[in-house]
Amino acid sequence: MSHLRTRMVALTCAAALAFPLAGATDATATGATNASATLSALRATHAGLDRLLATGTHADRAIVTFSAVPTADQVAALRALGLTVQPMRRLPLALVSGPVAQLVRTVTSGIALDVYPDEQLDYLDTASSDVMSSSTAAARALRSKGLTGKGVTVGVVDSGCDGTHPDLADHITHNVTLVSPEYVNGGTSPTIVVPVDQGPYSNTDLGSGHGTHVAGIIAADGTTGAGQLGVAPDAELACFAIGAVITTTAVVTAFDYMLAQPDLLGIDVVNNSWGNSFRQFDPRDPVNVATKAATLRGAVVVFAAGNSGSEDGEASVSPFNQAPWVISVAAGDLDRKRGSFSSNGLQYDNGRAAPIGSGGHTVFLGDRVGNTQPDLMAPGVDISSTCDSTGSVIGPCPTGGNATASGTSMASPHIAGAAAVLMQANRRLTPAQVRVAMTATASLVSDEGKVLSSSQVGYGHVNLDRAVALVRSGDWKTRLATAQRKATARLLAQDPWQVTRSDLWQEAAPAVAVGGSYSATRTVTLAKGSTALKLALVYPTPGTAANFASYTATLRNAAGKVVATTTTDLLYATGIAHALAKGLKPGRYTVEVTGDYSVSDPDTIDSDSVNGRVVFLQVAQLRRR
Repeated sequence: MSHLRTRMVALTCAAALAFPLAGATDATATGATNASATLSALRATHAGLDRLLATGTHADRAIVTFSAVPTADQVAALRALGLTVQPMRRLPLALVSGPVAQLVRTVTSGIALDVYPDEQLDYLDTASSDVMSSSTAAARALRSKGLTGKGVTVGVVDSGCDGTHPDLADHITHNVTLVSPEYVNGGTSPTIVVPVDQGPYSNTDLGSGHGTHVAGIIAADGTTGAGQLGVAPDAELACFAIGAVITTTAVVTAFDYMLAQPDLLGIDVVNNSWGNSFRQFDPRDPVNVATKAATLRGAVVVFAAGNSGSEDGEASVSPFNQAPWVISVAAGDLDRKRGSFSSNGLQYDNGRAAPIGSGGHTVFLGDRVGNTQPDLMAPGVDISSTCDSTGSVIGPCPTGGNATASGTSMASPHIAGAAAVLMQANRRLTPAQVRVAMTATASLVSDEGKVLSSSQVGYGHVNLDRAVALVRSGDWKTRLATAQRKATARLLAQDPWQVTRSDLWQEAAPAVAVGGSYSATRTVTLAKGSTALKLALVYPTPGTAANFASYTATLRNAAGKVVATTTTDLLYATGIAHALAKGLKPGRYTVEVTGDYSVSDPDTIDSDSVNGRVVFLQVAQLRRR
């Protein structure tokens, strides 16, 4: 039986088990109906609970959220449900393990604010270091002035680091592995993930090689050759090995461990070359809670945008990139051309960091630079960097060897290294100012003479030398703010359309939608002055090399006439469909969404195509500038 067919059968069986047994008494049926209604109401306002019930969770693990670091009484209440509980020390979260029914009770009993499933995530990979500046000469000038990240520490949350590689060995200060307790003689203590610092001269990147490659892009020091230099070759590294197959429980434990150490182990920047399939930003998501806590402690947090942007597919960025306190990075080549795989935001986006609305419906008013687009583009195509002697994803290589890889995983550490150089250049910079210094001095990116949309490359390609010059200038704070205003105005003016309102709907996808079994109708009122509606639909797909699914959004006017229908490419590996209807009159419009032959996969498959877990629809109202 094929892998896909096996998965579909398993999902179908799981769906069948969800139906109540025949022969229940009337009283039982009534009670079940009331409980079902209560649970349905909670799902409408609890994004994590909704995802848990729709997709299940990895290894019976989940993350419960609180308004503050969990108290002893809250931990005891969770354990009274029969759950294994590991409270975080600095984050308002706790890792829990147990049956889904008991995980649901953490919310229904009022103990926790929400419960999020433990999800598997995806890893997203001295010529490229030179491309970080406006010219090779400018890059060399920075290094000649000693602007090499000296005195700055970069955290690498990844598969680990090979601390025996000569280009990394003398500046890895911490090499922490996140493991299950049985691997460190943890005994019967109810701990789900254990952080263990292996010391600097060790290899924690066993079985992947991804993290070692990322670490070299940041801070390879050229011991093996003058051409093997990272962006910040004198920066120190603190590595957190979260495994070849990563989960959100390991990620938040790494951040909690970091936050619990004096001065965050000296960490100033944190690189994250991993992500998940697109969904709407949720400020209460455990990963977002963790990255915000690190930012508030002064760390610059950088994320890879994702590798699902083939065929210019919009709304393909990882959900963790959408947080306004992180830097989201798209990938380009050494000629400053966008990598064809690099993930994109919504084409017309006026979103901001706000909780998802009740019932999954969120409204944003007014024109602004939204939160789904990448912030910057940096080298991420055919990047040479340090290679792990035991790697399998990248490598293995002979001791001290290098390998070439592509992906936004490789673009993100370029920006992390740039952030280290900027923080060395001006130690008074806040994380927000580091981001602004790079976005305000970025260059436009073109393809065949056409300037690319900000939804693909954000503010453009980074120019580290210009960013350094800006933050070291006199009255740099004022100049920074002025440069950012001009850059944002330029970004908005690039597009002939202005967004006046956008309606977003998101719900957990059904496990299987066959023959039109998914359907939803949404209503919008086109305001006076707006003349167009843009539909963007994101949905799960069962294919990894091709779509093999069909979701359609049909736009009708008040008279019931079809004015637009989304188009989708069945050979495209991610579920994205879109349509733009122009020349519309004000009034009421409906959008009918139907789904055929789709599968919601609870696990991400690889860094190029992920099935997805949600059905997401954006309807943006537009008018000409």
